[in-house]
Amino acid sequence: MHPFDLKYGTDTGGYLRPDEIGSGGIHDEMNNGYSAVAPSVFREACRRWRETLPSSAARLEAYTFVDVGAGKGRALLLAAELPFRKVIGVELNEPLACIAQKNITLWKRLARPRVKIRVVREDAAEFRWPRTPLLLYLNNPFDCPLVELLASRIAAAAASGPGLVDLLYVNPACADTLTCGGVFKLLWSTQIQMDKADQRSDPYGATSDRVSACRYCAKLDRADS
Repeated sequence: MHPFDLKYGTDTGGYLRPDEIGSGGIHDEMNNGYSAVAPSVFREACRRWRETLPSSAARLEAYTFVDVGAGKGRALLLAAELPFRKVIGVELNEPLACIAQKNITLWKRLARPRVKIRVVREDAAEFRWPRTPLLLYLNNPFDCPLVELLASRIAAAAASGPGLVDLLYVNPACADTLTCGGVFKLLWSTQIQMDKADQRSDPYGATSDRVSACRYCAKLDRADS
């Protein structure tokens, strides 16, 4: 059991194969299974992302955090440590969404976060995106065709508002899919070291994870590039 779960009594760890978390939906064949981000990697990724926010961007309190393929919800709980406007998890698999909701209930009781956290049981491709600014989070949840579809939907949502949309992408297998069309630009991509507790508990025996950060490019920016 991960130290995070031991501390809070939650159930966020382990690994589930793609065939173990099917929903019967049309995109099941493109899901990549479930594993939770190491807390030390998530916190460092968020710290680095915050350093990229331009002075003209809205304060962090204006951003909504959306975990696409939220699974058991560990990233949601970690995001609630920060003063986001809202924290939302999108998860189609019903048992995982129920576990995530139970974890949120426990977390609220013990950590008493000020931010609102909720789980939406829905296909990410059909999700109606909140108003911007947004920070979207992906932990390699889907194959590239579905990531490409998500990018187009996100771009449409961004174009209808201020256009402030960033992505944190852990284990970014489809990062090129996001950036090749010029809709998103790569801010940085780096290997982030886990702390000792996360290394001992990692289901793959890993000691670090690659994380990429991307930013939505407005139409004018893409025309100039």
